[in-house]
Amino acid sequence: MSKHTPKPTDRTWLKLAFCLAADVDPDTFFPDQNLSGLSKAREICKQCPVAQQCLAECLAAEGGKTAASRHGVYAGTTPKQRERLYHQMRVRANRQAAA
Repeated sequence: MSKHTPKPTDRTWLKLAFCLAADVDPDTFFPDQNLSGLSKAREICKQCPVAQQCLAECLAAEGGKTAASRHGVYAGTTPKQRERLYHQMRVRANRQAAA
């Protein structure tokens, strides 16, 4: 991260999050298997300037939960995608620690 990118624990980035704009319905990010709803959420996330921070914080908060225990769209990712990303991060971290 550059010195201008807030750390995931620094929540000031939320002020820039497109999902929190007054004209965005929060339910958009909980599409309940609705592909058109998922597309709408992803379109908002794709344009968001703080998507990286969103994903980092979400992965840290969800930890090792299963996809069934994760909810919503964060940084354009579904619960299953975040479960895979988290697993990949853990595998990478374990390999680096073993090296």
